[in-house]
Amino acid sequence: MTKKTKSKKDTLKTNEIDEADSDIIEEESVKDKKDNISDEIEVLKEELAEANDSKLRALAEVENMRRRMEKEKQENARYGASSLARGLFSVLDNFDRALKASPKDLKNKKDIEKNYISLHEGVELTVKEIAAALKQNGVEIILPNKGDAFDHNFHQAMLEVPTNEFEPGCICEVLQTGYKIYDRLLRPAMVGVSKKES
Repeated sequence: MTKKTKSKKDTLKTNEIDEADSDIIEEESVKDKKDNISDEIEVLKEELAEANDSKLRALAEVENMRRRMEKEKQENARYGASSLARGLFSVLDNFDRALKASPKDLKNKKDIEKNYISLHEGVELTVKEIAAALKQNGVEIILPNKGDAFDHNFHQAMLEVPTNEFEPGCICEVLQTGYKIYDRLLRPAMVGVSKKES
């Protein structure tokens, strides 16, 4: 064997070994890539499971909150007037006392006058108590004074009264008291409005 032939055989063997090593390296590289992809898939599956769990918990929390709000809404609708009712208990008691204090059969004129005065005072006190109970619950009385300017936001004109006593467009009579709760009108005050006398 000559040196050239020996050298060619060595080169061929080296090339074959290099190719085999290269194939092995490629196979290991592919295997590493597959392992990396498998690991990434597992991580993504775990993240997806966590996201789904978080989503379900959030939906459950929203549903619980909706139920709580619905329950509170029903309770407010059902028991919202409790404080108003408590405020009116003493008013009812005063009406009972007034009815018991006025005897049904009076013979003497002085007794009638005396009972009328005490009944009138009792009714006045009762009206004040009702107004106080309403005020505690945010209800305000709209009671305009004669001569106040007419305000269509709080007053309802029921009639026009020709007069020179008041400027035209002013309130000259209050026919019925109005009410508002905080900033919402419940019932306008019914009034008579002045107009220029002809």
